[in-house]
Amino acid sequence: MNDTCCSPSSACASTQAAAAAPNVGATESLQKPRFNIDRKEDAFVIRVEMPGVPKAGVRVEYHDEVLTVRGERSAPAPADWKPVHQELSNLNYQLRLKVNTPVDDGQLSASLEDGVLTLTLPVKAAALPRQISVN
Repeated sequence: MNDTCCSPSSACASTQAAAAAPNVGATESLQKPRFNIDRKEDAFVIRVEMPGVPKAGVRVEYHDEVLTVRGERSAPAPADWKPVHQELSNLNYQLRLKVNTPVDDGQLSASLEDGVLTLTLPVKAAALPRQISVN
């Protein structure tokens, strides 16, 4: 049985950061989120940490055996505020995983709770191990 679900896609596996003014003004960066992949009997479960990202800021796509997760966290301030010191920044998460096991893409599901996105990738029945009778 193959317990390997996914591998990082080289296009987005590294952390990238945008240049920003020191301590003042809005900053924005692109970061690879931390994640775990667990195997259930008939599915893979991927948990992705994206603290501060609201449900409306999450995008999940599956195309050509590549799972892409994006999240956008913004740190808005009222228009009449003038930044004096700013460590909170706008943050964009991006994770791309090559899915090595055939999954039922019509049954993929996602939920977001407490900053953790949980994705369930059901394994196609043809890829599941089966018992073969010996005659």
